[in-house]
Amino acid sequence: ELVNASDGQGLHFDGAAGSVAFTPVDLGTKVSFEFIIQADSWDVSATNYIVDYATGGRFIIGSSTDTSGNLGIHSAGGWGSFGSNPLADLKVHHIVVTIDGTAAILYDNGNQAATLTINSPNIDSCSAARIASDSAGTASFIDGTFYRTRFWNKTLTQAEVTASYENATVPFADQYGSQTNLITGA
Repeated sequence: ELVNASDGQGLHFDGAAGSVAFTPVDLGTKVSFEFIIQADSWDVSATNYIVDYATGGRFIIGSSTDTSGNLGIHSAGGWGSFGSNPLADLKVHHIVVTIDGTAAILYDNGNQAATLTINSPNIDSCSAARIASDSAGTASFIDGTFYRTRFWNKTLTQAEVTASYENATVPFADQYGSQTNLITGA
């Protein structure tokens, strides 16, 4: 979980450099990704990766020239486009992508926005990952601010997506990586 609540300003990326690297864990093939994000710009002729898992497998949520600037998913079979990009209006959006094996659903501000059939994600074989750029941290940078990022090792239901959007959030016990002790100063 990426939450920068200490100043309420989120994590800003300038589109030219910067990202958050993490060591991915096996989330399985039924997963959900939540982002509260605001793009400052969105170049439809460039790649913009919200999250990228790589090295041993590949899974990306973002956009590329293959998706015509629309949000999409890259998995074992290549890129698939959701056919729209809510982030292009440069406003804050609560984006959730749920994957139940090979069916992906894009939610925008609690509402189902699009569906996509993909090859089953191969996240479990990846050994490198980043938020706001490609997995190497060298390209596909996001120009914008991430206010919250959470990943689940389950497919959230429509009711859970709505609850998360309305800030009732998904029960703590159902969140991947839940911990009982708050880590301060980290």
